[in-house]
Amino acid sequence: MRRWRGALLRHPWSATLLDRPLMGPHALERTEFLYETLTAAGFTAPKTAAYSLSNYVMGSVIMQVTWERSGGTDTGHFLRERADRYPALAEHGLEHDWDATFDEGLGYLLEGMARSRQ
Repeated sequence: MRRWRGALLRHPWSATLLDRPLMGPHALERTEFLYETLTAAGFTAPKTAAYSLSNYVMGSVIMQVTWERSGGTDTGHFLRERADRYPALAEHGLEHDWDATFDEGLGYLLEGMARSRQ
């Protein structure tokens, strides 16, 4: 998942292609590999797990590319001024380290998937 995300981020224009079915040979090979890996990990029906992982990767890439293209707006000041209305956002903010946040979220997703197999 990290390598796929990295490949998409190295080619930011690729995020614009994610709004259509990915039926090219490279996309199909990646999906085949993902299904095989999930099956080997004990998922008897890997489609939902693959869907969850793929959408997590694609969604994170789209958000990051969009944020960076917008100039990476500093939202901290805006949110702190509105802390009475958005206290959790004012405290935690929206800015983050993209890689660390991706890894942490992927961990949550994988932990949940592992529990579902038990």
